[in-house]
Amino acid sequence: MSTAMGDWIDEVFDELDGRVVNEATRFRLEDLLETAYIEDGEEHAFMDRIHAEDLTNEGATQLFRELLERQPRTPDKYAPSQTELARWIRSFC
Repeated sequence: MSTAMGDWIDEVFDELDGRVVNEATRFRLEDLLETAYIEDGEEHAFMDRIHAEDLTNEGATQLFRELLERQPRTPDKYAPSQTELARWIRSFC
């Protein structure tokens, strides 16, 4: 068996063992980060965790959970209800 073939197989098993996540997983984490509600300064900390060389599948799963918890709720993505809008307009009168 050639060394190149052995290296490729080792990389696959390393990823499956949970030692290091692949770039596709990091990309999905970045997508979630873009839409998450985060505090000032937290984005840099999340990016550091996403791009850590030693990010494992377990760590990526934890990041997915944290970022999913910070996603906007469906009602937050739409305009306010008429009741909320009327209340806001009355606040000026």
